Amino acid sequence: MEEIHCMSIDLETYSGVDLARNGVYRYAESDDFEILLFGVSVDGGPVEVYDLAQGDSVPDSILRAVADTSVIKWAYNASFERVCLSSYLRRNRPDVFRGYGDADDATGGFLDPHGWRCSRIWGAYMGLPLSLDGIGRVLKLTEGKMKEGASLIQYFCRPCRPTLSNGGRTRNLPLHSPDKWKVFTDYNRRDVEVEMAVQEKLSRYPVPDFLWDEYVIDQTINDRGILVDMELVGNAVSFDERSRETLMERLRVITDLENPNSVVQMKSWLSGNGVEVETLGKKAVKALIPETDGEVRDALVLRLQVAKSSVKKYKAMEDTVCRDGRARGCFQFYGASRSGRWAGRHIQLQNLPQNHIERLAETREIVKGGDYEMLQTLYDDIPDVLSQLIRTAFIPREGTRFIVADFSAIEARVLAFLAGEEWRNEVFRNNGDIYCASASAMFKVPVEKHGVNGHLRQKGKVAELACIAEGQMVLTDSGEKPIETVTDSDLLWDGEDWVCHEGVIYKGEGETIEYQGLRATPDHYVWVEGEQRPLPFGFAARSGFDLVKAGHCGHEVRACGDNGFQGTCSEETSVRLSEMHGLRECKVDFAGKPEVGKIEGVPGMLTEETGSGMAVEETDGCKAEMRESERQELDGLRWQRDKVQVRQRTGGGTVCNPGDGNSSKGDGTGQDRHRRGLCKGEPAVRHTQGEQQEQKEHGPLGIQPHILALLPCKGGEDAVGGYVKGGDHQEGGDERHGKKEELAYNQRKVGLYDIRNAGPNHRFTVSGHLVHNCGYGGGTGALKAMGALEMGLDEGELEKLIKDWRASNPHITEFWWGVDKAAKEAIKTKGTTCCRGIRFEYRGAMLFIHLPSGRRLTYVKPRIGENRFGGESINFEGIDQEHKWGRIETYGPKLVENIVQAVSRDILANAMKNLRNMEIVAHVHDELIIQASPGTSVEEVCRVMGKTPPWIEGLQLRADGYETEFYRKD
Repeated sequence: MEEIHCMSIDLETYSGVDLARNGVYRYAESDDFEILLFGVSVDGGPVEVYDLAQGDSVPDSILRAVADTSVIKWAYNASFERVCLSSYLRRNRPDVFRGYGDADDATGGFLDPHGWRCSRIWGAYMGLPLSLDGIGRVLKLTEGKMKEGASLIQYFCRPCRPTLSNGGRTRNLPLHSPDKWKVFTDYNRRDVEVEMAVQEKLSRYPVPDFLWDEYVIDQTINDRGILVDMELVGNAVSFDERSRETLMERLRVITDLENPNSVVQMKSWLSGNGVEVETLGKKAVKALIPETDGEVRDALVLRLQVAKSSVKKYKAMEDTVCRDGRARGCFQFYGASRSGRWAGRHIQLQNLPQNHIERLAETREIVKGGDYEMLQTLYDDIPDVLSQLIRTAFIPREGTRFIVADFSAIEARVLAFLAGEEWRNEVFRNNGDIYCASASAMFKVPVEKHGVNGHLRQKGKVAELACIAEGQMVLTDSGEKPIETVTDSDLLWDGEDWVCHEGVIYKGEGETIEYQGLRATPDHYVWVEGEQRPLPFGFAARSGFDLVKAGHCGHEVRACGDNGFQGTCSEETSVRLSEMHGLRECKVDFAGKPEVGKIEGVPGMLTEETGSGMAVEETDGCKAEMRESERQELDGLRWQRDKVQVRQRTGGGTVCNPGDGNSSKGDGTGQDRHRRGLCKGEPAVRHTQGEQQEQKEHGPLGIQPHILALLPCKGGEDAVGGYVKGGDHQEGGDERHGKKEELAYNQRKVGLYDIRNAGPNHRFTVSGHLVHNCGYGGGTGALKAMGALEMGLDEGELEKLIKDWRASNPHITEFWWGVDKAAKEAIKTKGTTCCRGIRFEYRGAMLFIHLPSGRRLTYVKPRIGENRFGGESINFEGIDQEHKWGRIETYGPKLVENIVQAVSRDILANAMKNLRNMEIVAHVHDELIIQASPGTSVEEVCRVMGKTPPWIEGLQLRADGYETEFYRKD
């Protein structure tokens, strides 16, 4: 028989294990796993389908070629075929599989990934959709996937429910529907043909060999897996169940409810105790706790503990872990097609809670040992403890320990190097403080931490680190998600519309504060009621401002639209946008007639049972009236017995409802203080006309806005807005704001994240509140990220700061727009251009950006169009805001971001190559987790990891690490 050089393969398989939930490794090791159909083309010949379910045998030559690393095997999502064939050969042809099952590093049992190629990765490399059907449609293949495929897979590849009509069987075989089976055979053949057609279409643009080498490393890491302490996991799940029962019993005692977990029963109980609520979601309950006391507060705290999802990760481990105790398949190679970065799968190691327990090892041993009573004695909040122990469930195999190492400020270093911003490179070269250096370069004065001009360091931190704590919930068009799990395909709510963004950025670890349910760094900017521009979070909290609510976490608005949510409303429904959200300036002329805005497309996130409503509010500057909506169940722009505040440049007041009948005081005091009522009382923010003029000229508290963030804090250099680290409460605060709230400054470092360029207004909704995003670009975009615009500066001052920032970072600014110019010129001339060593090439209706590593970024069918400002912009084909294939706009700074993230990814891949002889078991962001044998040192790992790749010589890299007996954050 002739020698085989290349094959294209597609399998149809059966297993009683859920592939989506449990992953392919767990799926293929199931006792009932089998291959049903084996479709294959040898060396480009016609596709043969071997019907193993009905007795066919795959030729010996093909099976031996599958195990031969010199034969190239193509498949779409090739890891599935490789793992499934590994299981098949191990069971049915051990003679062919011999040699793959003896490795000590736990990679045994799987076919060597050398020689395997994945069409899906090829498509991602070319900026195409990740599904075979999607890529076929974009490439306009004449014959794409058969539409019947999904239903046939459901019928033959998964267990079925026993019924009277099917005779009680739990599985459908070919004999149960011969006609369907014939179509299923055609479907298998068609998939191989489509995969081959994709390869033919992309043959002009081959994937470089070094990328396939990275794929081999990725597959080896996935095959190796990471060991999970299942004894700890099992006890954690059991402890959580016992804790929930204890908490529920305490809730029953307090509330005297048969089922305190019932939303209806709990709402009724709260109402009987003077607390009216619209929702009992986690964020709403968390925000309500500070406003209550006694049994009501106790009940809310208990409910919050019951709702804590501390065991979801443990259950994901139980679902994913294989029989040998290792979790496999946790990483998706080229998961982000724009940059080529990895994505997490199943357990999602990129999204693990931080650990801050002082005696972490001892606490871990208590859970592992099953001593629930001891844990209960030591800790009040068992769900929180279990959440902090999640990382520790990952352990090295016996005789080894983990070495955890990560890059320091990798993206900042890459950007400074590519742009040639030498002063930043010098800071990194000397291991300096980038926050001080940033502030010093911007303000042109020396800045030292705890030293001269130390107060300016906060401005440097705004530029480099202001961000949101991990776990904070971001409102997307598919519901709320932890910020670290948001993807660039999610649309975000900016208070007015669904907007696209440029992805989540991980910004290391830092300390945060929590206020009104939001946890972020004190220097992050947020929108507050009554102010037209955002303020530093720490300052807003110290001053007692109410944070602007948006989306389904706020109760000021309920409307509808065609934004992916159900609901209907009148097209004439309009509200004062500035009054409700403080998003647009409230313009009131001398006659007192305000400008009325209209909200369009507000998401109808709340269900009908919440009773939340929308009504029209009108004001003439002297009074405010509530006009009842025509919709049933709507009670004006408020909750029942809720305060409604109207803030204006000429004064403010609290709207009163004479017919409400609520006798409780409206100042938030007295026995009935947690009743949320419309009543007489002072507004939360009250200003005289003179104070309003002062505020307009000088900002809140009569301080010039651009001076606010520069003043030294009473709590020390690192305190913000008067907060003192260590949990001390704030000094004073502005009594005019009518309230002071003691805040906890979280000394424990947590993961910090931000989102880049969320829509034209640069804001998004997190934990129910509007926050500013992280900017990425020159000019005003960069200064917005640094907080310049949000401090209330007028245009003249803003332009000056823009010039100052550009003057301090001239090469970065030049790089942004140099990239923009080079990309446009390449598209216009259909040729090749260059900017600081980055080459732009237009070829075959594609724009390629050639990276220093030799890899390319691809933009499909780029064109020069017109942006919303009337200027030139680049647009290309990709996944648009509606999650469909469409045209997307980009520009220089966005392209630079793609380049920087891609180069940072290539540096991590280079480190993996240099450390491939060590047992890498996982990687998280820019961090590697190595299962190290005795004799391997942290210093050696960090030295190798921090070695600058030869293709980017001169870049200042640094890696830091530590060793541990179980995975944790140092």
